[in-house]
Amino acid sequence: MTSEFERRARYQERRMIELQEEDDLTAPPQVSLKGENLTPAAEEARRILSLALIASPGRRPVAVFLGHEDYQKVETIVDELEGALMLECLPAFVHQQGGQIVMAFRFGNAGEVLNAIWRAVTVNGATRRYVAEGYLFIHSPHEKMVVSAELIPVQGRKKFRITLRGSGDSASFWRNWQDYTRRNNYLRGQAFFADGEIIERRRIYGWDDILLPEETKRIIRTHVDGFLRNRMWLKAVGVKARRGLIFSGPPGTGKTLTGKVLADTLDASFVWVCPRHVQFAVCFQEIMSVARLVSPAVVFLEDLDLFAEEREHNSGSGLGELMNQLDGAIDNEDIITIATTNRLDVIEKALRNRPGRFDRVIEFSAMDEYCRRRMLEKLLAHATLAPADMAHLVAVTSDYTGAQLEELTNTLYILGADSDDTPVAQVEDGREASPRNISVDRRLIDTALQEVNVETRSRLGFHAA
Repeated sequence: MTSEFERRARYQERRMIELQEEDDLTAPPQVSLKGENLTPAAEEARRILSLALIASPGRRPVAVFLGHEDYQKVETIVDELEGALMLECLPAFVHQQGGQIVMAFRFGNAGEVLNAIWRAVTVNGATRRYVAEGYLFIHSPHEKMVVSAELIPVQGRKKFRITLRGSGDSASFWRNWQDYTRRNNYLRGQAFFADGEIIERRRIYGWDDILLPEETKRIIRTHVDGFLRNRMWLKAVGVKARRGLIFSGPPGTGKTLTGKVLADTLDASFVWVCPRHVQFAVCFQEIMSVARLVSPAVVFLEDLDLFAEEREHNSGSGLGELMNQLDGAIDNEDIITIATTNRLDVIEKALRNRPGRFDRVIEFSAMDEYCRRRMLEKLLAHATLAPADMAHLVAVTSDYTGAQLEELTNTLYILGADSDDTPVAQVEDGREASPRNISVDRRLIDTALQEVNVETRSRLGFHAA
């Protein structure tokens, strides 16, 4: 005769499986509620745990699973992105240790057993799923462990509270798990925004895509790529294992494009920080914490002047936290911090004149004649113009930035296409079957220059002549 205890146990197991199927939360084999691919010992642990969940409200599943009340406990608060990286790595880490995760679930407000909360991340076209909130019960030949994760608010930010309860050395488990995450997390070697979103672009940028003076290129490549490539030898001879650069110059001179080139060419992680990622002072701590987790890394900090003005003009606490993170008690080993600014003169002197925080300021200015010619020739590849007209174009754009040159050539194409009476052969989606060259002469150049110059002066607040 079936006892009430066994009847309730069977019902609970069926219901947990039904919940999983209804929510379409098919877990990886080692995080399964159904128990596929579990060793006999792990399957038995799963069965005992299922019974313990309903056996008595007074008995804690953790204690029952571990087999006794005396267990080691470790609890810590980590930043949201760091916690996500650790939780995503957990199943593989457990498997490497010879263990298996026998069950994943959480408790509802009324004490009912529910599915764990899952997240998904797509890396190089592959979707990876992991438990973000709930209990994970781990069984191995050496120890039994319960890992619980919960998102909680801390100072206006979300952080993970991760708790380990183990029959063995929970502190050692935590340290080894952290080390495994540093080596194997899904952001290592990737270019990503500071909130963890992987950067996906339609095209890959290289050094041939940007026109800078050769000396500027050499300095950047030496102090970024060369520094990272030779960092082990440099550390051995006593060079600090961190570096800081400021890219300074007017808008449109190539600072952001240089960041894209570095993100796509470096053999390192690349953390792109926009102003929207820095809403609180603590954000700098979170950003550098992740950078340390994925190092070697480059942290690319856009628009430094928005939160690093001189102290007499800056009432916020972000500046102090930024300086502390760049040159505080925590060592930023194998990290290069690059900041961009259009207004170097307003940056706090303790940042811009302080080797160890930012070691070098690299000036980005209007393009020289050689770079302007090369850029114009590249941008006007679908235009026909006489050598004398090209020379005129190069001469009259002596103070133009790269962005302004691009707008000028766009204007030339628009004016040229509008004045060309040649019919355009189009394919089904409306694109031209084969781009035709337009004719660019002195008259068209002067018209385009007038339009661009008037628009530029109006943006700067001047009256057009």
